Amino acid sequence: MIGYDTLNEPLSGFIGCKHANTYNGLLKSGACPTVFQSMLLGEGFPQEVEIWEQRVSGAKLTGRRVVNPKGVRVWREGIDDVWRQHGVWDVAPDGTPRLLRPDYFSVVNGQQVDFSQDYYRPFANRFAREMRSVDPDALIFLETEFGHDPPRWGPEDAPRIVYAPHWYDAFVLFLKQHSRFLGFDPWANSLVIGARRISKSFARQLTRFKQQSSQFLGAAPVFVGEIGIPFDLQHKKAYRTGNFDQQIKAMDRSLRALEDTLLSGTLWNYTADNTNLHGDQWNGEDLSIFSRDAQTRPQDIHSGGRALQAVVRAYARAVAGEPLRMAFDARRRVFQFEFRHDAKITAPTELFLPNYQYPRGYSVQVSDGTYEIDRERQMLVYHHTTLYDMHTIRVTPPA
Repeated sequence: MIGYDTLNEPLSGFIGCKHANTYNGLLKSGACPTVFQSMLLGEGFPQEVEIWEQRVSGAKLTGRRVVNPKGVRVWREGIDDVWRQHGVWDVAPDGTPRLLRPDYFSVVNGQQVDFSQDYYRPFANRFAREMRSVDPDALIFLETEFGHDPPRWGPEDAPRIVYAPHWYDAFVLFLKQHSRFLGFDPWANSLVIGARRISKSFARQLTRFKQQSSQFLGAAPVFVGEIGIPFDLQHKKAYRTGNFDQQIKAMDRSLRALEDTLLSGTLWNYTADNTNLHGDQWNGEDLSIFSRDAQTRPQDIHSGGRALQAVVRAYARAVAGEPLRMAFDARRRVFQFEFRHDAKITAPTELFLPNYQYPRGYSVQVSDGTYEIDRERQMLVYHHTTLYDMHTIRVTPPA
């Protein structure tokens, strides 16, 4: 245990909403009432709301529909909607609801509020104090709401923090499809067309986290708190055919984005009781790299694994300096690594080279220095020389 995450995928709710007559969600899908309409629906006022659908080209307004046509209230008899109690809205003498304070959630005591700075930051600091009262050496992992900058962190705030935002291939996650030539940039809210453009877009998206850390968090380490893919692509087609090629390609595309930006992350997820029918057993999600229904040989550690050709990757686990480039080609099983050595470090560089990818061993090319291969530990140990500043290692399957 090296540390604790403050809050999984924090959301601001209505905090910061500039006008209650607007939609305030992250994603437009299905019925999308405005903030004010949400209040009225709970109070039993039928509302005609917009209906949106997620498509390849982005969100599209497909129509409008009356929601809660029978006027059912969620509040106990004799109790008004909490926001009506706070004067956000009221009912006119003619029975018509009226919005009285449209900026209620964005202005407090005459000041504009910011969720990350004014609410999440105090919470994260208190969280850090409480956790370190029993675990003084713990790292504290910070997140923020997607699409928002993290809070500004200063000397008076908790030390030893890690910025741990989540990132997913939005096209694959929301549409449950994979196309080599189609991706999505959620920050620009635009479709990305072409494999090379997608790679560049993903690199920009992940690099944004580094930039946020430098600008707001004192250049704290960046660790992608979640990354992965849904496996139930194309209406679970792979579960019927046994062909997981699309999942392998989708997973590889995401993990290559990590390599392109030299970031580390946590793969979401491993669920020991995942099944084809119920997925991860929560909220209809199905992102586990393991499924009981795919397990045919329990004695084989890899049996039940999904998209392992992309998941079980070669990588640098300890570097005697600064990593400059890391790339694993899952199709060709070629691994390339480049780094600049630090003169103060005398320890070797260690690469994880999984036997799963290299069952018959591998060939190694190095720019200089020497290396040892430890097949039992699935490790290559590289000793650089001081003749050059930069060093390269290339690993390929045997000829």
